[in-house]
Amino acid sequence: MHDRAPADLRAALLSRMGIPSWQLRHPLPADATEEPHAATEPQGLWLVAERLPARPLLEDLCALLGITPAEVSLHPPGPLPAGQPRWLWLTRPDPARPGALVCPLNPTAADKRALWQQIRTHHD
Repeated sequence: MHDRAPADLRAALLSRMGIPSWQLRHPLPADATEEPHAATEPQGLWLVAERLPARPLLEDLCALLGITPAEVSLHPPGPLPAGQPRWLWLTRPDPARPGALVCPLNPTAADKRALWQQIRTHHD
C-alpha cells in the first residue's frame, strides 16, 4: 500500500469504507509544501473513547488525515488535557465541540460515509 500514489491510496481506502466515488473540493496540502511554522500548529488526532478502534479503521483514518497511528492519543471520556489537536474524534456528538469528527468505534457503512463527509467539510 505504501507504493501507491496518494490519490490511489485515498481511492483504495475510501473503497474499503464503502465510498465508491468522491471528490475533494480543495486538494490536501502536500508534505513538501508545508511551511516551517507548521511544527507549531496542532498535530495528530485525539480520540475520546475507552479504547482504540479496530486497527484497519484506525490505519485507514490516519492515512486519510495524513498522520500516522503513532500520532493518535487516546483520552478517556471527560475533561480533555490542555492543548489543541489538529483532529478530535468523538464517538458521539458533543455540542461543546462542533468541529470534532463523530463516529462510533464500530461504524456501519453509513457511519463511515458520514465520517468522510465530516473530513471533507473540515478541509473545505
